[in-house]
Amino acid sequence: MRKLLASLCLFSSVAVVSLLADDITVSAKEAKELYGKPGVVFVSGDNTDVYNLNHVEGSVNMDAHHLHHSDITGDMHCAPLYMCVDEAEKFIGSKGIDNNTMVIAYDDFKGPNASGVWHYFKSFGHDNVRFVNGGIAQLRAEGVKIVKGTEPKATPKTFKIDPKKINHKISVDKHEVLKAVKDIEINGDKSQYVIIDTRRIEEIIGVSKLDNVARGGHIPNAKFIEWTNFSDATKKFSYKAPEEMQAVLDKNGITKDKTIYTYCHVGAGRSSYLMTVLEKLGYKNAKVYVGSWDEWGNDWNMPIRR
Repeated sequence: MRKLLASLCLFSSVAVVSLLADDITVSAKEAKELYGKPGVVFVSGDNTDVYNLNHVEGSVNMDAHHLHHSDITGDMHCAPLYMCVDEAEKFIGSKGIDNNTMVIAYDDFKGPNASGVWHYFKSFGHDNVRFVNGGIAQLRAEGVKIVKGTEPKATPKTFKIDPKKINHKISVDKHEVLKAVKDIEINGDKSQYVIIDTRRIEEIIGVSKLDNVARGGHIPNAKFIEWTNFSDATKKFSYKAPEEMQAVLDKNGITKDKTIYTYCHVGAGRSSYLMTVLEKLGYKNAKVYVGSWDEWGNDWNMPIRR
């Protein structure tokens, strides 16, 4: 993939220039060059248990599965945002991140959890964020120090979200998804919409329910393409080769002229990962349904299939 000069970051009077492949990922080698630089914070998207066993030294933890703000009933209070603005500002600042910070997200290597952190920051208009292609596995191979232990206490900083910079182009709420469901019902393959369910088959058919969600099943008229079709687990990279990923989409009739909504259980994870796949392959109108099944399955007004 051709490289572009994608980031010129000023950190405490120190200019850091990094050649990045795109505005989504960095290689482990590129991440190593940024590691330890002033104004750069590494963020693990894995859960606390995984973080405690295996994390980049000095990094903070932002469990992707818990980045969305639904309450115990699945209600999203500021949809399609992951959190309400004041809540997000406080949470991000508590991790030692301000508006000038470059965020380098990573996970166990597969991609979804790191992509959740990436999408979370992008949705709030913080574009100075990338995630590591290959995560921990490739960072360790490059010699970045990986340690065990609990999360270090960060020095809180001030992070402010500009309402004008919130990125409404990469997320949708349940009402927009419901509109797509109805349009596909009427127009079939001629619909301008495609809904993709990225979850495991056990979740899709409703025999497995996460987080005590009220109903199991899937959104009507969704296509089923599990995220594992794209992650190169055998080589410990976050993505397979572009031609392999495109072949999966072609097989499922996913064309670039459609508006594509991806969903999983919470949004930050498997569906945000698929959105990055689509973006890397030139699909210009792919969006994450933030809240995903955690919201839809708890809303008895929303139709489901099993």
